[in-house]
Amino acid sequence: MQDQNQPGFEPAPDLSREGFEKVQANPLPPEVASQIEGQLRGIDSVNVRVLGDDPSAGHDIAAHLAAKGFAVDVTLAERMIPHPLSRHVFRFQGRTAILTVAPDLP
Repeated sequence: MQDQNQPGFEPAPDLSREGFEKVQANPLPPEVASQIEGQLRGIDSVNVRVLGDDPSAGHDIAAHLAAKGFAVDVTLAERMIPHPLSRHVFRFQGRTAILTVAPDLP
């Protein structure tokens, strides 16, 4: 392991990914915002899981929740078995909500 003062030392590159904070998000329709917020009473943080390989489907929701004061994380999930019957599916673990978004459902 090289010391920082040794020649040839380079700090590790910044591997942080560009998050939803830097993405231009569209406002949520009022009925969607109301439905999601109604499920999150008493919740501190939300993990938004987006089904598929395009995280942009969760950016609008994540930006809305972050603006409301929730700690938000967006991740991708290949699939969910059984496949959800609605666009937004909630699970809860303590004071954390796991919101799965199925972009292909109405």
